[in-house]
Amino acid sequence: MGMAWGAVRTARGRSALVARSSLVFCGLLAVAIAFFGKAQASIFDSARARLSDMSAPVLLEVRAPLLAIEQWVSNLGTIFTVYRENAELRRENSELRKWQDVALSLENRVRRYEALLNAAPEPETPAVTARVIGEANRPFVKTMILNAGTDQGVKKGQAVADDRGLIGRIFLTGQHTSWVILLTDLNSRVPVVIEPSQRRAILAGDNTPAPMLDLDLGQGAANPGDRVLSTGDGGLLPAGLPVGVIMGEGNELRVSLYASAAATDYVRILDYAVGQPPTTAEAVSPAVGSSKPAPASTALAPREAARPVAAAPRKALPVDTATVNAPPAIEVDR
Repeated sequence: MGMAWGAVRTARGRSALVARSSLVFCGLLAVAIAFFGKAQASIFDSARARLSDMSAPVLLEVRAPLLAIEQWVSNLGTIFTVYRENAELRRENSELRKWQDVALSLENRVRRYEALLNAAPEPETPAVTARVIGEANRPFVKTMILNAGTDQGVKKGQAVADDRGLIGRIFLTGQHTSWVILLTDLNSRVPVVIEPSQRRAILAGDNTPAPMLDLDLGQGAANPGDRVLSTGDGGLLPAGLPVGVIMGEGNELRVSLYASAAATDYVRILDYAVGQPPTTAEAVSPAVGSSKPAPASTALAPREAARPVAAAPRKALPVDTATVNAPPAIEVDR
């Protein structure tokens, strides 16, 4: 009996020792992985990109029925309010038609002004259309995964937008997938401009649906309801992308974003690159004997510079009338 009890006690001691050793080993391994991940973050980024490339087809197939179920559940609550929403939509539709007429007339007027001024047209930014195939909470609070990568020309830092406005930027690219950091993330900082005051500001995310607005350059006012657009400062994003509208007062200014990452299915990845300015010789005039037309910058020169300079009137020289009217001299042989 005593020998059996001793064997049981020995077995318990060994199991406790193995458990403590396993716990210590797992702790040391976790510390090593955390330290190695901080020191070699690029390795984990590459592994994350490769893993997303391999799981992209699965995410695409799984997301479709989930979206259908989510839309069906969300529509259940609107069954009893269809009549009221239909009346509101009709009223909004009539108002939107009025604004559409105003926008079309202003667009035609701007085109006529540009034709009169011989203005250079705005270059179109090429874009890649991608589909949202998943979401992740690493390495940021919320990350969007797209089914387009380096094979489609996607690069790190490019802007991501939908039909309503700017959503975020590409921060990681794989061969067939890419990851997006949203404007609402704590690590997001985007330069913006406020209309109509043209006040520069920084849109800073804080993990809330409405990012904060830190006023930067200029003395213009920032009032609730003003539009917020992206700016090309630093060559980070293309200028003129709609971002949202200002809400709040005082020092607590926030932006209600136009685009919602949760309600976005397809996005556009903008391939924006800052162009090189022309040289001084090319900007002034084309080379002599060259068939190359003058750059667009000469077409935007002030109107006074395009006017021909009138020649200064020449001063009349004094004329001796006596000498002019005198008869020619006749030589006489003596």
